[in-house]
Amino acid sequence: MRKILQDFSQHGDIVYDSFMGSGTTARACKDLGRTYLGSEISKEYCDIAESRLAQGVLDFEQVSKTGEQ
Repeated sequence: MRKILQDFSQHGDIVYDSFMGSGTTARACKDLGRTYLGSEISKEYCDIAESRLAQGVLDFEQVSKTGEQ
């Protein structure tokens, strides 16, 4: 999803996902600086997506450049 968003949207764009599921598109938007709006009928999936979006992300490129682990 990240590659698609990089190719077809720009930083600051608004992305709407009407079938949010576990939040894959939302997470990619957050990582790429896109504004995200999503809808999901299942409370369980909303809870999963909320938890996923609250997690931090390790920048693997930065880690590999500095040699930290």
